[in-house]
Amino acid sequence: MTTRRTNLFERIGNMIRGYKGYSLRDEKRNTDKKLRDELSGIIQQSENSIIKHQQQLVKTGEMQLCQEWEIARKALNAIFSKIKNATYGESSFFSDQQLKETELDEIYKIDLEMSERVHLILKTVEEEINETMSAGFVNQQVREINAILIKRTNFINQFK
Repeated sequence: MTTRRTNLFERIGNMIRGYKGYSLRDEKRNTDKKLRDELSGIIQQSENSIIKHQQQLVKTGEMQLCQEWEIARKALNAIFSKIKNATYGESSFFSDQQLKETELDEIYKIDLEMSERVHLILKTVEEEINETMSAGFVNQQVREINAILIKRTNFINQFK
């Protein structure tokens, strides 16, 4: 394993009191953003699977089931942008109210809770999509993700 050499800006930053902690927090915020980008990609993948399934339902004339899946698809579409554009624990270097590493860890835990639901949705739409209860299950997971996002936003807003 090779160690990366620090560049001039990092060396200067390390001389500034508090910069190293700020840098670590910034790295955690970037990781959080990458996770949410990945989750929104999985949501899109799930929505695409639903669209393909709906096309099959239309061909077989199962319009009622197709409408149930349309409700689930619309819910996924709405939650996609909420996840992708969710606020994150950003605080400027000189801010009085900076999020600490433990608070960023708490935000990440909340995101992991959301991740479990997103992966359940993907599994449902890719493996168990033919079951009648699947669309209702997807809708339930979307409602739970929405509640998690509200919890996340309220947590972050405590520090702004």
